[in-house]
Amino acid sequence: MTKCEKAAQTVVNKCLNIQKDESVLILVNEPLVDIANILFRMCAKRSKHTMLVQLSHLALGTPLPDQVASLMSTSKVVIAATTPSISHTLARRQACRNGARIVSMPNVTMNTFCRLANINLERIERLSRKLADILTMAREATVSAPNGTEIHLSLKDGKGYADTGIIQQPGAFSNLPCGEASIAPDFVNTNGRLIVDSGMGVSSTDQDKLTLSIKQGKAVRISGNSAARRLRQKLSKFGAESRMIAEFGIGTNDNARISGYTLEDEKVLGTIHIAIGNNISFGGENDVPIHLDAVVYKPTVEIDGRLIINQGKITL
Repeated sequence: MTKCEKAAQTVVNKCLNIQKDESVLILVNEPLVDIANILFRMCAKRSKHTMLVQLSHLALGTPLPDQVASLMSTSKVVIAATTPSISHTLARRQACRNGARIVSMPNVTMNTFCRLANINLERIERLSRKLADILTMAREATVSAPNGTEIHLSLKDGKGYADTGIIQQPGAFSNLPCGEASIAPDFVNTNGRLIVDSGMGVSSTDQDKLTLSIKQGKAVRISGNSAARRLRQKLSKFGAESRMIAEFGIGTNDNARISGYTLEDEKVLGTIHIAIGNNISFGGENDVPIHLDAVVYKPTVEIDGRLIINQGKITL
């Protein structure tokens, strides 16, 4: 068995614990067909009702087709290996409300996918839930980092969320790779400067840092030449609400590696990420069809004056 087959086995057996009579829907578009096929073969060994649907066109910020949304809502398990994320779509939320267990792996690379073979879900769950409880009780957080990030976040009245990779209860949802504790910050008193190490379209060829100046929970200024220009153009389609701070998250996955792939970078143990856009899934109220994460490496984080992360090392 190859490492990628072992990774698919982890998804099917450990993360989802798929049963033989459960209906399984795998969604994919062209760039991720190889990974979807591996998952299909592994799912078919466990369930006699496995279906793979390849979508011809998916675009960031556009809703899923009605037929796909209907299939999701009538399936017991949904695995999405798609280039744009389905995590913050209405179809995903409705399917979870109907009891579907859903995994989303947007833009996942083969290397990242194969690393799932060695993931320790129990260890990730313990730390994610502990940090989620701390975020629930928190009133404020301050973040600084070597890249120049300096930001204060208001967390009062929010509820922490643990992304554990264990998707075995009806309505459960997780990204894979998994591993984070997150919360929707309060816009008021969330201010500062966020400098992006990865995510939000940042490329290794960009010469200038992508910087978001944040005032009252909104990215009022986006600077950084080509990276900033690309981001401003992307957000311009969705209005001012797309610039609102949606999420503050802490990575808890000791198996994840800095790869330049946002979904894995944000899960790396000791990184933090701050997102703009949709935060309905985190208990927020900003319902826009876009959610973009900015990952910061080696941060120092204080929550209510208590040191939680020191230069990328969790101190709990």
